[in-house]
Amino acid sequence: MLLVALRHPQQPATDDEVDQVAAATLYAPQGSLRLIVAQLVAAFTRPAGYLCALRIVISRSLRVPAETGHLLGSLLLAGYFAVKLGRSLGHIYAHCAARPATVAWLLAEIRGSGYSLSCRTRDLLPSEPVALTAKIAEAEIVTVGSDYAGQRLLRDHRLVTENKLHLIYDGLDVSQYMPGVRQSSGIPLLVSVGRLVERKGYPFLLRAASLLRSRGAQFRLVIVGDGPQRRDLLRLAAGLGLQQTVEFRGVISRRDLMDLYHQADVFVLASVVATDGDRDGLPDVLLEALAMRIPTVASDISAIPELIEPHKTGLLATPGDVRDLADKLEIALYDEGFRERVSLLGREKVNKYFDVRRNTAALAKLFSEVTI
Repeated sequence: MLLVALRHPQQPATDDEVDQVAAATLYAPQGSLRLIVAQLVAAFTRPAGYLCALRIVISRSLRVPAETGHLLGSLLLAGYFAVKLGRSLGHIYAHCAARPATVAWLLAEIRGSGYSLSCRTRDLLPSEPVALTAKIAEAEIVTVGSDYAGQRLLRDHRLVTENKLHLIYDGLDVSQYMPGVRQSSGIPLLVSVGRLVERKGYPFLLRAASLLRSRGAQFRLVIVGDGPQRRDLLRLAAGLGLQQTVEFRGVISRRDLMDLYHQADVFVLASVVATDGDRDGLPDVLLEALAMRIPTVASDISAIPELIEPHKTGLLATPGDVRDLADKLEIALYDEGFRERVSLLGREKVNKYFDVRRNTAALAKLFSEVTI
């Protein structure tokens, strides 16, 4: 198996495992000259396949001119990888229905190989990826990372999807997330992890924290991540008088995040639907929190209820409802019966449905059936 990436990482690796994966990955070049030269080589060595891919790009661009840039850029990448991947190339799998799937589709045309794609929940929102119907029609397998995404595909693309759709949750290596003795500092610790962007709902979380504190609750809130809203969130926290309560940690290493998980009393993710329709799918950090047996509060949105079952594996708050979020956080902090119950059932659910080894094996089995 060879990993291919369409762009280089924007930030340096924060732990050795990520660094090892990055070193074993084939990346697209960072200059246009190599891409253009690769097209000439691909067209010369695989003229029939390259012509098929070029025909797709031209015909779709004529029908939908707005797709032209996306399709031409994808063809350049497909031509490059067609040359770099050498002679032996089996099945191509795109773990995203947007640009990666377009490149995989065109690469499969050039190389004359089969390909499959995955539709994550966020791939379908706020707008569908370019040529999604055509990409699904040509794919041998279509996997979805949530039942929410599967139902949406069946609703909007039933004719090309129905007989090739498979639900395989993304997962994590549960063995790497072993809950230990909680390292309490005395004051309860709330933790939230995510990019500081609109869909994460951090303004609502800060207001819920302010409301919770006005009720007499004592706690600390640590927010991990960075993003374009950082400055506004710092101002909001100051305006709410939360300077001594809320800490913005920025991007941290996996080791530091694990240390934080061991200290956390509650994990919270206050996701909302952004003004442009963007929203979370099923964030990995929720899997991590449940695997670490941290009582969790999340938003009742998109695929999150497939993981968070109220009063079983966590609590769901109404997106954007500050009072409801504060109420749920209060339960998670102080209801010991709830905390004990969900800390056990949450990890059990992650073990059962979201273990990456089991889910990867299921994906490999699907591939073996189409590559025989």
